[in-house]
Amino acid sequence: MDRYVLLLFGLCLFACDQDKEPARTSPNRWADERLWPVLDAQEHRDTEALCALLKHEAPEVREAAALAFASVQDTLGIPCLLAALSDVDMDVRRHAVLALGLVADSATVQLIAERSLVEKDSTVQAAYFSASFLALQRNGLLKDLPTVVYYLERSAGQDRVRAADVVRRLRPDVLRPDSTLLYTALERERDTEVRAMLLRALIKANGPSSKRVLWDAVRPGHPAVERIAALQSLAHVDGGLPNDTLVHWSNDPDPMFQAAVHAQLFERTPTSPEEALSWVDILIGLEITATDHSGYSTARTALDALRKLRLTDPYEEVVRIRTLAAMEQGLSDAELEAMLFSDRPAVERQAAFQALAQRTAQRMMMPRAISFDMQLREAAPFWHQVLASKDAGLICAAAEQLILSQPDHLLVLFPPEVEQQAAASLDPVRDLEAVQLMADLAAQRDGRAAPKHNPPAYNHPIDKQKLLALKQGQHYRITTDKGTIIIATDVDDCPGSSLAFDSLVIAGYYDGKAFHRMVPNFVVQGGCPRGDGYGGMPWTLRTEIGRKPFTAGSVGLASAGRDTESCQFFITHVATPHLDGRYTRFGEVVEGMDVVGRLEVGDVMERVERVE
Repeated sequence: MDRYVLLLFGLCLFACDQDKEPARTSPNRWADERLWPVLDAQEHRDTEALCALLKHEAPEVREAAALAFASVQDTLGIPCLLAALSDVDMDVRRHAVLALGLVADSATVQLIAERSLVEKDSTVQAAYFSASFLALQRNGLLKDLPTVVYYLERSAGQDRVRAADVVRRLRPDVLRPDSTLLYTALERERDTEVRAMLLRALIKANGPSSKRVLWDAVRPGHPAVERIAALQSLAHVDGGLPNDTLVHWSNDPDPMFQAAVHAQLFERTPTSPEEALSWVDILIGLEITATDHSGYSTARTALDALRKLRLTDPYEEVVRIRTLAAMEQGLSDAELEAMLFSDRPAVERQAAFQALAQRTAQRMMMPRAISFDMQLREAAPFWHQVLASKDAGLICAAAEQLILSQPDHLLVLFPPEVEQQAAASLDPVRDLEAVQLMADLAAQRDGRAAPKHNPPAYNHPIDKQKLLALKQGQHYRITTDKGTIIIATDVDDCPGSSLAFDSLVIAGYYDGKAFHRMVPNFVVQGGCPRGDGYGGMPWTLRTEIGRKPFTAGSVGLASAGRDTESCQFFITHVATPHLDGRYTRFGEVVEGMDVVGRLEVGDVMERVERVE
């Protein structure tokens, strides 16, 4: 172990309980007028002002200022935070440690470890332990399996899941020599979420023992979280899972596991009409089989029926488009282009784009009599047309695919005049993700380093009177056809995010919006105005980092980078420590986690309302 790790693990501390709940005399802590300068400095990313507030006479103000640095994450604040480690108030020291763990460089990591040795309060010691490990991880100083397993065995709660997540992300050449240690840790482990992380790590061990462990873990009887992790790993080892195995598992009685199988099927391409139609039956439940009256096979008859359908649910229509596009004589290029440049819902246009982009790429890889330069010029009009569509989602999707191209190819597929035309159609705030991707693509084309993306200027001030009326832990009911979910918001730590969510709920914004993304054992995400994940509002929020980590049932805000959050939110299936300190966690599920586990792409929020 290197010197940083020795300093940290010499402590051998255990994590402590979360923050104590303060006595309540007002709806939330922002009723204390002394804290408003802290919130103002946090919103404006004013490091100098926060440093001054760390010296305020009131410990409540100093504590709030220390926590605000977790949101600001400015390395210029490191000296102020290091000084705060000597504060007489335990909560000030604890939150200063939390903030330092998010910004510390390798030199600061050593200072944190050294200061931890003289700390007397056990709660602050635990904060040092967690922050030091997080800082070591972020600085790339955790490079061997024994060190991480050592931490895993001596920590608790979220810190244990974080250690397992580090194991999952270690390089194969690091994991394989110590694979016995990984198997031993997995055999001893009893925490379901930690076991799920370690099962994902077996992808990189990728040996006969890995497959045996994974096939055992995927069997019914194991917790759904572990079964899903094993399913995801098996899909990536030695050629992956056969399609017929997934079709068989689609009837599994566990709804969470069944949803994970559906997600796997949705990402695959069927290899025959019969297989394609069985997937349609699974994902939509159409049962479009037909008696053979005209000499066609049943599959051909059913395929003809599928061509004639137009499903009213856009996410079901996506399944139909994807299935037909994968089949010979299913959908022609002309039919897909008609869908692409139409007034269909955004998710349907995205499905048509993905099919056409795949066909364009396949044609360029086929041996042909014309030169590659001629093939590039032949493909260029398609990309030019998509980028000129004035559709921010399609522009994003095109840029995400083209970014893998060589610079000289981009000169043909993404020339400066096409870039300028596309950029002129984008709103700098609402279409921020597209703006950033376009800048990345232009840099790739011109042989420049990827640009640093600065967030939009502060543009969404907090309404003080509305915030003062919003209760800490305010409940909201999300009604879906799968059941009801109740969430509570953390107004104390994430005031701007909680208030923005509350305002959108009161306005009825989320009613009828779909969950457009579901990644098993990770998140379900919804609230996009477009329905395809590329939409936002004409304003942005500041990233707010509170005291609570992303555990199962945490509610967070999606973003395109720091300080770019708006209306899209997600709910975590399991602990997701890699989101800690990076994304706003503004609430948590207090009822209905079983419903969260059953949600799939296309499920609709029929109504979202405040619970009084």
